[in-house]
Amino acid sequence: MNQTRDEPAIENRFLLALPESCLKRLTSQMEFVEVRPREVLIRAGSTIDNLYFFNRGFASLVKAMRDGRMVEIGAVGPTSGVGLLSLLGLERAVWETVAQGSGTAFRISRAAMLAEMEKSHALAELVKKRAGLFLGELAQAAACNRLHSLEQRCCRWLLMAHDCAGTDTFALTHEFLALMLGVQRSGLSIVAGSLQRGGLIRYTRGRVTIVDRAGLENEACECYGTWRGQLDHLLGKS
Repeated sequence: MNQTRDEPAIENRFLLALPESCLKRLTSQMEFVEVRPREVLIRAGSTIDNLYFFNRGFASLVKAMRDGRMVEIGAVGPTSGVGLLSLLGLERAVWETVAQGSGTAFRISRAAMLAEMEKSHALAELVKKRAGLFLGELAQAAACNRLHSLEQRCCRWLLMAHDCAGTDTFALTHEFLALMLGVQRSGLSIVAGSLQRGGLIRYTRGRVTIVDRAGLENEACECYGTWRGQLDHLLGKS
């Protein structure tokens, strides 16, 4: 991970929802960093010392089984913070947090965030509400993985990645997306091929381009709309 010299304007919606005075104190203690593809931000079982607030990009929350199989159970992008639950007492990570593609984020120590929470009632309340919403997202994802088709889930994932990436084209391999969705690569390739033939996406050499976002939204399950609606209610529309 590399620290950048010039810090751009904050685009993270969680940070932007804070009062100006609180945000000013936090930004004085933050580092603006570049996040590399597949970079592990927090390892499972480790103490959570730093939080990350993405400006662009996102990270997957990955749960690994003893036999080596892994699956994505959630994701964190510019609408929340990586490690946010540590502010409510979860000091050790229960899953791996892995960056998807290149991105940028603001990094701050957990100690600094806890100190600011003691000063700012607004920050403390927002952390509690966003953590509650995050638990709802995990429940929604569990239901989605059990009840919705692979094509619907794939469309939902692509839409969320598109929101977080901030660009129509981003790095993504069939192998990795299959891993995140917990399915065989062959099944995922069939679905991705169908989406490409339908003109919804374009896939070339490990990069995907969102061609028809409205079409993806029509093909996705209800979970994407539920997720966006709940975020907009808490943080305001983007």
